[in-house]
Amino acid sequence: MSFLDSDLVISGVLAFLAGMASVMVYFRVRNVGVERRYKADETVIEAVVLEYTRRLCDYDNVIAELSAKVDIMEVRSETPRTVTSQPSHHAQPHVAPPSEPVTITQHANVENQEANGTTDYILKLLAERPLTSREVQQSVGRTREHTARLMKRLHDSGLVSRDVNSKPFRYNITDAGRERLREKLAPAAV
Repeated sequence: MSFLDSDLVISGVLAFLAGMASVMVYFRVRNVGVERRYKADETVIEAVVLEYTRRLCDYDNVIAELSAKVDIMEVRSETPRTVTSQPSHHAQPHVAPPSEPVTITQHANVENQEANGTTDYILKLLAERPLTSREVQQSVGRTREHTARLMKRLHDSGLVSRDVNSKPFRYNITDAGRERLREKLAPAAV
């Protein structure tokens, strides 16, 4: 019996060791499979992160280029006057083309402007040289709408002519306007 007992104990110990070895091999194989899936998932995540990082760098470069272009355009469009440090919040739909500097002369009889009327004053200005409606507006000191209506009325009455080939329109005094100006100035001179 002792032989049987010792064989039984040895076979029990060997069975136990074989069972433990198979459990250890099972866990190792399972960990290798999990580790492979983890590595594959990690590779996919890393590829996605790298792609988004590349896109962000591309967008950053595009923004930097656009910012440089905007700065160049601002420098080109700057006027000689001082530039304020605050950015402009209003979009300007129309940029006026550069024009030659305009000198507006102050006439000695500006006080008589009310007596002669704004129309006569405008005719005096136009007798010197052709003016735009904006220049007339600045000289007369009226609103843009008032000046536009007045210039339209003068044009319709034939006292001034409008040069439609240039924008903004330039107004010239006509012969009828010069005649009216002479009529108004003749009594004032006497």
